[in-house]
Amino acid sequence: MATSNTTLLPPLSPPSSDSHSDSGTSSRQHQHTDLSSTIFKSYLELTGHQSSPQHQDLIKIQSFLTSSRSGALSCLICLERIKPTDPTWSCSSRCFAVFHLLCIQSWAHQSSNLAAARAASRAATLNDDTLRWHCPKCRIEYPKSQTPKYYYCFCGKLENPPHDPWILPHSCGEICGRPLTYNCGHECLLLCHPGPCPSCPKLVKTKCYCGAKEDVRRCGFKDFSCKGVCRKTLACGSHRCGEICHDGDCPMCRKKGVYKCQCGKVELERECCERIFRCENPCQKLLGCGRHVCERGCHKGNCGECPLQGKRTCPCGKRVYEGMACDVVVPLCGATCDKLLSCGFHRCPERCHRGPCIETCRTVVTKSSRCGSARKQVILKVIGKMR
Repeated sequence: MATSNTTLLPPLSPPSSDSHSDSGTSSRQHQHTDLSSTIFKSYLELTGHQSSPQHQDLIKIQSFLTSSRSGALSCLICLERIKPTDPTWSCSSRCFAVFHLLCIQSWAHQSSNLAAARAASRAATLNDDTLRWHCPKCRIEYPKSQTPKYYYCFCGKLENPPHDPWILPHSCGEICGRPLTYNCGHECLLLCHPGPCPSCPKLVKTKCYCGAKEDVRRCGFKDFSCKGVCRKTLACGSHRCGEICHDGDCPMCRKKGVYKCQCGKVELERECCERIFRCENPCQKLLGCGRHVCERGCHKGNCGECPLQGKRTCPCGKRVYEGMACDVVVPLCGATCDKLLSCGFHRCPERCHRGPCIETCRTVVTKSSRCGSARKQVILKVIGKMR
């Protein structure tokens, strides 16, 4: 890229001081045409991608250069021409539009204050980290903490760049040095410029998407397809991708086969990506005790120990029996059941028993009339019906 550093030079003579004369404007435009063609000629010869998206970035840079050099840049907020000596700010996130510094500061403060007022009307509180303002052109959002405060050159290295008729307005005239797109690890070698940085022209050794072929390519265009079959192992671990060499993850395996459900009772023809499935039958495999079967639904793996083995209790849960065999019926403890009844107030008065407790509560309670003058004893289940 030594050629790029050498060719990025200002014109041989400074532009005319009369910025409003037609002859001066024509002269500056002619000089800028020569400058931009010199800047990008060697770069385009290196890349050789005239129709690539990155080439469109070069066209955008050239458009910015033309506007800046000819004095045709206008602030989209105040709609006035941006002079070479005016402090500016440019949106470096997406559109790279240039604004007067004072205009964008006022815009950001008004947008942030409006957002705070709207939040206050909704009884919500916002701090400086949550308050946002957006670029007037591309509408991308910035936090309030990123409100422009100082005037920097396009590459952001020099504060308050002096106006020099020999270099581009609002530029420091040094190597840009901004990190290039796609985080390739290289920096922009053009001189400080408006607009996006072009693609990286350095030569690197890279592999195709599937990794089968290796080639030397420009860093900005290092991703490529070898047009062969991908052949990467799919997520199933058994089959390989049959698509043409591609970017991103391989598709799911669609190869069909006969597969068993998780419990092994049912066999179906399914796609490989859906080979793991559950049937609607209970497992029914013999448990470790050798006497009972698994009552769980279709599942994979071990069924586990018999739930009736080991620690067991009587039906009411008051007495614990250790080491009782799973086929032995647990005896009743003889104590009061004392489980909570369906009424939610009283407990079962029966002795420890198997099966559910009585369906309705038969406890007698004293109930007062609505006026409170009469009292009567009624069964609680009758009260439930009266309600």
